[in-house]
Amino acid sequence: MVCKNEKSESRHCAIDLLDAGLKLLETESVQQLTIDSLCRKLKVTKGSFYHHFKNRGDFLERMLKHWVEVWTLASIEAADKGVDAIERFNLVVESSHKLPSGTETSIRAWALRDPFAQKYIERVDHMRIEYLRSIFEEVSGDSERAKLLSKISYSMFLGVRMMGENVSEEDHSRILKTMKQELYKIPVK
Repeated sequence: MVCKNEKSESRHCAIDLLDAGLKLLETESVQQLTIDSLCRKLKVTKGSFYHHFKNRGDFLERMLKHWVEVWTLASIEAADKGVDAIERFNLVVESSHKLPSGTETSIRAWALRDPFAQKYIERVDHMRIEYLRSIFEEVSGDSERAKLLSKISYSMFLGVRMMGENVSEEDHSRILKTMKQELYKIPVK
């Protein structure tokens, strides 16, 4: 998204910078995500960066908030358009699968060393697991089973993301189909 100011001059808005930061994390660590690398990526000056952010710390905090909103809340909102629990499960899996795995891997690695980033990981994990639990409880009618299935499902999601390219599309589809049929007892088309 490009923002226009009153003089019709084109400049990048804060969202562009936040998205670029998340994009850089697909292949780089948070330590490599510098103001210089971000400005180079978007071909903007540091002045443009400082127009939107106080400093790198402010940028990183807002990037984590943006990650929560765009990657987790937006996936849940999209899935909520499903007419029933099974359709919501399929929609949340589909939208989550489209997200690049490198970004989340970088954020999780960052959170291992930074309590601030860890708080965001804990928040996201809780939101995702709770959403899955509500789906599985609706499907199974058993709250204890739903808790367990949500953790199994989320563990699989994270594991596939951590494995990256070692899990092919075909393998991912077969794993998901087997889990739906055998573990979740969800009918597969």
